[in-house]
Amino acid sequence: MKIKSPKDFWSGLMFIASGGFFAVWAVFHYQMGTAVRMGPAYFPTLLGGLLTVLGVIILVGSLATGDEEKLRLPFNIVDIAIVVAIYIVAGYLAKWIGISSDWVIIAATLVICALAVLYRPGARGLVLVSAACVFYGYLMKPLGLVLATAALVFVSAFGGHEFKWKEVAILYVVLIVFSVLVFVKGLTLPFPMWPEFMS
Repeated sequence: MKIKSPKDFWSGLMFIASGGFFAVWAVFHYQMGTAVRMGPAYFPTLLGGLLTVLGVIILVGSLATGDEEKLRLPFNIVDIAIVVAIYIVAGYLAKWIGISSDWVIIAATLVICALAVLYRPGARGLVLVSAACVFYGYLMKPLGLVLATAALVFVSAFGGHEFKWKEVAILYVVLIVFSVLVFVKGLTLPFPMWPEFMS
């Protein structure tokens, strides 16, 4: 297989997988509705479909003829097995100790991030950006929009090649102001703004 750009190849696959997953998941769990009376599945299905199309375009572009570059994964099957084992052990520990599985998933994700940074620096970006999404999802309810967005921005920025505190802080401030104005004030979505103990 001739791959012009391995980064585009993996990005395309990631977009196809995530877009397809969310589109299919929304269809099976919520009502679709119509364009006039949109149901809860309408918007995620539409965005998932667009993300899948974008992934196909990027994937096809990565397979264009040109200088052949060898496709190398920054991880192997053993790494995937270790990640799955960490989450399985974390799930059993949550049941055994009797604590919320949310905090155990966050702790397991932190362990995986530390292992990736220490032992798989080539996979650091992929792992940290994925972990930032996990942190955002699981920290939104207990910590609120402001702190969950901070986790998302700073963890994903740390996955890049360069991490500059000033630029990341400016990005965070712009993103949080935009999120508050659009989602909380404009759309009046019931996002918690601050941690539970402060509200």
